Amino acid sequence: MSPRYFLMVAAVASLTVAFGGCKGKGEPAKTAQTAEVKKAEAKKAQTQKAKTQETKPAEARIKGPVAKVNGVEIDSALFYGELDKITQGGARNIPEGRLKKIRQNILNRLIEQTLLAQEIKKQGITVSDEELNAEFERYKSRFKSEKQFENYLKHGRTGIDEIKKRLKQSKALSKLLTKMGKLEVKDEDVKRAYDTGIKMYTEPEQVHALHILVKVAENASADKIAAAKKKIDEALKKLKKGADFAAVAKEYSDDTMSRDKGGDLGYFRRGVMVPKFEEAAFGLKNGQMTKKPVRTPFGFHIIKTLDHKKKRVKSLDEVKDQIRTSLKNRNMFKARRELVEKLKKEAKIEKFLDVEPSTK
Repeated sequence: MSPRYFLMVAAVASLTVAFGGCKGKGEPAKTAQTAEVKKAEAKKAQTQKAKTQETKPAEARIKGPVAKVNGVEIDSALFYGELDKITQGGARNIPEGRLKKIRQNILNRLIEQTLLAQEIKKQGITVSDEELNAEFERYKSRFKSEKQFENYLKHGRTGIDEIKKRLKQSKALSKLLTKMGKLEVKDEDVKRAYDTGIKMYTEPEQVHALHILVKVAENASADKIAAAKKKIDEALKKLKKGADFAAVAKEYSDDTMSRDKGGDLGYFRRGVMVPKFEEAAFGLKNGQMTKKPVRTPFGFHIIKTLDHKKKRVKSLDEVKDQIRTSLKNRNMFKARRELVEKLKKEAKIEKFLDVEPSTK
């Protein structure tokens, strides 16, 4: 090749390096400039969004009734009170389509409640104070303590009067549907539900076990594994000499969930613990302890089994009340829906609020 060719190549290479260097030096400035532009655009978009929100007209709320059911008015205060609970007084950003559906559901629910209240009155159904108090006590019994119930009242945005109002409505509806013969549950219905759902009433085999855990990862260094092994061996040595398991667990165990309970894990079925732990716990007899530490992905364990519960099927007598209540609740849901549909067909319902979903 000619000397001229090599000179041309060298010139091109020099130009490439020169322009490449210029590009490299200018890149940070270009990146910074792009970031500033993006920041300005984001700020502008945010300002425009704020202006849009400020100029967006607030929903015009009607006064007086939102509907009439057989001449009985449903006051707008009830409707907007329910709406404000869901939307947090408009603070929640809910899409327009979803908001319209919420409004529709609230109005329909208030109409249904009015229809049912009218039928309850027509049928002469009443709920005594004694019945209501009994329902309220049953409701409270679902909470573990009085304090938990008070916390629910505090954070649940409700009060005792509101709870009693709902319980009274529910009890009155139950009495109405019972009078209509819609909630009857026959013994054969209970037996059929028991036979078809037998797995629900089967208690699996369980064990009650204690353990002491010294944590060490499976991929830990040899030194850490050796230190963990030394610690668990010390605990095992004390136990073999007759030391109290609970005391040793509090001293040696790294399981913070069970350590202060003397290593007590309570009863558990198969499939809850890791396989090696489970195999050891279920393999021990009552009162027996593992002769050597059991290695699992969590570390080294000493396991003591206190009790075994064999797999058993609960008898029909044990669960018949539970089944009957479940069937009654199912019947109530179906009967309520059917009754509401019937009452709607017979009623004169006037709506003064546009809550129908858009057909566009």
